Amino acid sequence: MPLILTFLMTFAVAGISTWIAVESLSVFFLRSWMKSWMVSWAIAFPAMVMLMPVTQRIVALIVRRDQEDR
Repeated sequence: MPLILTFLMTFAVAGISTWIAVESLSVFFLRSWMKSWMVSWAIAFPAMVMLMPVTQRIVALIVRRDQEDR
């Protein structure tokens, strides 16, 4: 799941950010988008893998508290 999620998420975010920065759809845009996408994915995937257990614990605490309040 982290592999596909980070792959798709960084693809979209890098594309939008590059489009805003370049302000046109050109060969330069596509080259810049792919470069920024690969760099962001290379950072996002390991970060997601390392932070997933922490995130799951935080969510479990929130859900547990919500269930106790009912």
